[in-house]
Amino acid sequence: MNTALRRYEFSERLADILGESRRDLRFRVTLLVTEGLEAPGPRGRGAPLATPQYAANLLIGSMAAPQQSDTVEAIRCYSQLTPTATAADAGTPKVCLGSPGEGASAQPLPQLPVLSERLRFGETLTRLIDMAHTAPSRDTLVRELFGIWVNRGCPVAGVQFGAWVNGQRTIVTQRFELPDGGQPPAWLDPARGGSADPGLFHTVFLPVRKLVEIGMLTAVPHGRRSIVLKKVGPKLAALANMTKLAHQPHFQRRWEQLLSTLDSVKTWSDQVDSEQSRLVLKRDFGSNPGELAMYAYVPERLPPSAPLVVVLHGCTQSAASFDKGSGWSTLADRYGFALLLPQQNWKNNPLRCFNWFRQEHIARDRGEAFSIRQMIDRMVADHGLDRQRVFVTGLSSGGAMTAVMLATYPEVFAGGAILAGVPYRAANGVQDAFESIFQGPSRSPAEWGELVRAASSHRGPWPKVSVWHGDADKTVKSTNAEEIVKQWADVHGLPAAHTIDMRIDGHRRRVWQNAAGEDILESYTISGMAHGAAVDPGDESHQCGTAAPFFNAAGISSSYRIASFWGLVGTRLDIPAAADETHETPRAERADDPARGGGGRAGTGARQGSGDSASGQRGLDIEGIIAKSLEMAGLLKGRSGSDSHARDEASPLGLDVHKIVATSLEAAGLLKGGAKESARPRGAAPLGLDVPGIIATALEAAGVLDRSRAGAARGGRSQGGGLAGSGWEGEGWELLHDGPHAFRGGPMLHGQVTSGDAGGIGRKVCVVSKRTMLGARPELSYVRRISLSAAANPYTSASFRILVDGIPVDEVSAVGMDYAETEWTRRAGIDLGQFADRTVTLTLEVTAASNVQSAVCAKVWLDEIAVSTATAMEQV
Repeated sequence: MNTALRRYEFSERLADILGESRRDLRFRVTLLVTEGLEAPGPRGRGAPLATPQYAANLLIGSMAAPQQSDTVEAIRCYSQLTPTATAADAGTPKVCLGSPGEGASAQPLPQLPVLSERLRFGETLTRLIDMAHTAPSRDTLVRELFGIWVNRGCPVAGVQFGAWVNGQRTIVTQRFELPDGGQPPAWLDPARGGSADPGLFHTVFLPVRKLVEIGMLTAVPHGRRSIVLKKVGPKLAALANMTKLAHQPHFQRRWEQLLSTLDSVKTWSDQVDSEQSRLVLKRDFGSNPGELAMYAYVPERLPPSAPLVVVLHGCTQSAASFDKGSGWSTLADRYGFALLLPQQNWKNNPLRCFNWFRQEHIARDRGEAFSIRQMIDRMVADHGLDRQRVFVTGLSSGGAMTAVMLATYPEVFAGGAILAGVPYRAANGVQDAFESIFQGPSRSPAEWGELVRAASSHRGPWPKVSVWHGDADKTVKSTNAEEIVKQWADVHGLPAAHTIDMRIDGHRRRVWQNAAGEDILESYTISGMAHGAAVDPGDESHQCGTAAPFFNAAGISSSYRIASFWGLVGTRLDIPAAADETHETPRAERADDPARGGGGRAGTGARQGSGDSASGQRGLDIEGIIAKSLEMAGLLKGRSGSDSHARDEASPLGLDVHKIVATSLEAAGLLKGGAKESARPRGAAPLGLDVPGIIATALEAAGVLDRSRAGAARGGRSQGGGLAGSGWEGEGWELLHDGPHAFRGGPMLHGQVTSGDAGGIGRKVCVVSKRTMLGARPELSYVRRISLSAAANPYTSASFRILVDGIPVDEVSAVGMDYAETEWTRRAGIDLGQFADRTVTLTLEVTAASNVQSAVCAKVWLDEIAVSTATAMEQV
């Protein structure tokens, strides 16, 4: 039933819903017309219908404007707010210290799909209102959305939705703020008679129930389809991006059924993603042209030169949910191989499918295929894996992408497995993709084979292939399995007729063997199974996985059978080791595991010690570490391995190394002795040790280093004003000399920036940079004092960051409150391993952001900025 109302009728109903005066809303409507925001029209039955955009404007004017006369100003300002942060505690004052992401979950914070286009607030609200028209989108809206709010005390608005965060269902807010160069409304601008005092105004909240009621009273213009957004939910997201489907009515019903199924798949996947995952997020694996995420799982007892299995999820799934359903990490534990699980990004595909049908992603060294190839190189390099035993498997779109990887990089893979997928190059574009999955393409074996041979210059040997499909699959037609078999039989030069036909656990298995009798190609047809992977949950050796949407309990484990076909199944390794058995450091504790707080550095070898030695307390030969550091710095020649305690008489500076080391360990509190424990703050280096500080203390104790004199000379600092001669370049920073609060005297860097004062509002940034060469395993250290004043309102912010080649490596930020360090703070051991062995730009940045005419300020004082490497320690 059409419930759309005319404009003036709508304003009266809106007044009732909001609890406002009808006269008040009528006057606001008049202002919209007289100020030109809405075109005038006749009254009565001929009056224009209230559209979603009209409703959004009137709603913003009613919620944001403190007075009727501010209505148009409010609409013009708030409708242009741009999306900024998405957080579970958006708008809550807070202070963050440390490296970016320290202590945070590796999983990205979920985002309401309707917000994925990053629209301005007015357009976002318009589309939310439009979703109330039809039942499917309305159901999605009610299920996902919590409400919207606007703040009259500062130009900020928010859309709140429910999401799983750290295992709990919570409210997440997408915040909208002034764009760069934007101006606050008149009632907040002192130059126009307003006041920036946030205590005079308040936040207005509209729950989703009322938003839906408002949306049901609007109408879209005749001839225009209802707005359907990317990522409003699995059912509507694909329809938005794949509009050509509307011109294929014979696919309509099957498409709607698939979307309904994908909705349940996504719900289960979201639940799994909210739980603690066994997978580890890896970064910096290459140029990543496909913009994929890299997840990995490496068993603690991984044998040397172990195999690698690449696992590709299906649509609306994630790396974690696919692993839980398929059970691949269980098999990895049992039989000793590593897993790589690339994950698609929602922004790349509205259903989170791998783009197996787009030319830019299915060619060698391009797009998503090349991103996965780069991930494989990273895994092999990090864990010493066997390049001759790399395999790939995937389900649905992941199965189709498996076919892409086998064709474009056949020299990389020893084998592959395609589950409910399609042949390589079965489609060229979205419409072809639908035709391929719903009705199945048909080509000759030679035509299929030539597509694979044309994908690379490789001419053999070719990877062995396993094909799985359910004979009741209505999502991806089962004839696709036969086409895949035709493609790879031709590539391998095998006859069309299979060599072996048998039944495994009640399901048909066909095998094609080469002239030597080796199983090269196999095909499983799972009786009565719909779209998905066959699983057999349980604890037996041949069982693994979890029954769930797209994971069908068929009494046979596809993962186990595939691993067996590849030769990965042997003696089980997941047996508890004896209590006295010694193993290497578990790989789960290595650098890229954020849950372990890894720093990306190789471990330091241990040497047995006793008594009061540091190695007795920590399990490390600290004396050896420091002596080695002095050797690398060129201050000490290497000692004979046969007599590690022999004094090096040829030391270039004539240093008493034992005295230096002992004094250093006493000062650091790692060795009992007469020296008092140093009050020097410990940094973030391994074990909490400030190793550069320890060595510096040792040199001072030995009388070979005078920091009061060296401080002025290090880094080429100038005794003049500004930054001249310091090597640093930038604006808003200066070199201070012997200030009253200086650290150990001497010059220091000072940066300051202010927003919200005479210089205007918005984000103000001052940076200073310097080029420096990094060695192996570089670490950054420095001392600082910081003052951040950001308490103007809950959304103003101030921060200090250190960036290397534009990537933040350390930061302090304050939102909606003040933060000050009254004493000098040392930061040490900041890992720069990802930038090792290259020249980089080190940048210091102070930022202040105010959205009203109230001052927000960031100040920082820095000294002893140094980068230690495997070869030297350089003061920068």
